[in-house]
Amino acid sequence: MSFQNPDDSSEILYGSSGDVRNELNAHLDVTTGGHYADEREAPGALIIRSLRDSTRLINGYLEPVYVGQIPFTASGDVPKLLEKVSTDIATFYVLRSITARVGPVSDTKRRDYYDEYIKPPDGLLVKIAERKIQLPELTAQYPEDAKKINVPKAPIFGIDETTSHEPHPDSIEELGDDRAR
Repeated sequence: MSFQNPDDSSEILYGSSGDVRNELNAHLDVTTGGHYADEREAPGALIIRSLRDSTRLINGYLEPVYVGQIPFTASGDVPKLLEKVSTDIATFYVLRSITARVGPVSDTKRRDYYDEYIKPPDGLLVKIAERKIQLPELTAQYPEDAKKINVPKAPIFGIDETTSHEPHPDSIEELGDDRAR
């Protein structure tokens, strides 16, 4: 859940410090045989700073695409996807910061928590910045240039039909003549 930055009341931070700590603990449980990150290893201030940095990184990618909508001014306006992205990137930042205490960040963790969002050409934020995809909750400056991430599709066959194997009437145009036969 997004929240107000404790150091700057005008800034909304995406993600959750509790989710970052849960991700850290899941990683540390595997890598250090049950050792959990507490305030000595991952202080709350480090987690908040990491969420701030990840939020600002995300905003840097999104502001040119969603002009006037980013940064968010209310935590309830933040799309759930951005909360997940911010939590993952912040988790990577924290893992990178506490590497001396708990060991280096694996390539898998870097890929899962950071690269999948930032690394060109397939990173999610990179694709949004290039207007290849857009967030369904927001209106892009040039919406015709991008496709939505979640495009609802009409079912091919009628959902309520148990005996009919004909294409759903709403799908015939989508299917085209070749598939409808």
